[in-house]
Amino acid sequence: MNSKAWHGVALAALAVVFTVALTFATLEGPRLVSQFIQAHSDVPDLNPAVRPELVEAFMSRYHVRLVGYACLALVAVLIVVGFLSEKTGFSSLGAMAFFLPTFGYFAAYMFFLAGLGLLRALWLPFWGPWLKLGDIAMVPYMAVVYPFARIGVDVHRDVAYLAIVLGLLAFVAGTLAWFYAKLQRQGTARWWPYRFSRHPQYLGWMVWSYGLMLLAAQAPVPFGGQNPGASLPWLISSLVIVCVALGEELSMSGQHGPEYEAYRSSTPFLLPLPGAVSALLAAPARWVLKADRPSKRSQLLVIFLVYAALLMLCSLPFVLLNWPPGLGWTSWPHLGAFGWRALAS
Repeated sequence: MNSKAWHGVALAALAVVFTVALTFATLEGPRLVSQFIQAHSDVPDLNPAVRPELVEAFMSRYHVRLVGYACLALVAVLIVVGFLSEKTGFSSLGAMAFFLPTFGYFAAYMFFLAGLGLLRALWLPFWGPWLKLGDIAMVPYMAVVYPFARIGVDVHRDVAYLAIVLGLLAFVAGTLAWFYAKLQRQGTARWWPYRFSRHPQYLGWMVWSYGLMLLAAQAPVPFGGQNPGASLPWLISSLVIVCVALGEELSMSGQHGPEYEAYRSSTPFLLPLPGAVSALLAAPARWVLKADRPSKRSQLLVIFLVYAALLMLCSLPFVLLNWPPGLGWTSWPHLGAFGWRALAS
């Protein structure tokens, strides 16, 4: 086996190791940290509907609502500064910070501020039915899970785990390919996943976080009650990542000119999609910008706001109808009182 083949084997092995390690950290890490926090703090292990006076006392004592609003404001500033400057890392950090509270759901036996649930202080401005304003993102999940539920097969957890694994694989493959391009002193990465996606790392992050969002929505709420899910944080953070990718393309186009433009015209943005679907997805941006793509950074903020408003509007029926019924996504599409039978009726 020549050195090039050994190099490929080493990269593949490294990808497998990273994927296994990240998968373990994703699923097991939050649980261990949450146990530690609960054991060394006085956070009430209660659902807000049980002994609400204890919950309110804790939130008042530690100014949790104020912390939530302050954190949300800081994240918003990071995102806007990143869009308006060349520091796209700020916007990426803001997107990840906004999604971070999702990890609080993995301690399913704790209430929404216990253990890692303290991270959910960032969501307090949206807490309640408004968190469902991102539920349009659940449509792909519904399309996959519902047909299996009709024949009595429950794959709701499997879909979430599959998304996590596929997302991590895409992220690791994109990272390794990017490193390889840098080692080869290539101005534009074109190897392996970069042949099918201009941003495989961002695609991997979005798919991975989608799986986490599904697990968060499926987690049972202690002492009963409806789980508001985490679709809105996922939707907002994913839109931020898309705009960050567009911002990086502005920089790449300025640095590498015709080379990058040729690559951009021949490779899909995130996923290979039919032309009609790509045109439909890009239509709002073209209508607002009067151009095929943004030409300056201030337009990235406009794109984010337009798509966020449209997707939240599409999610509004979930809020108004309080759908899914019963325990929400926690019970849908289980074959039971609030499963697909409720949808069919």
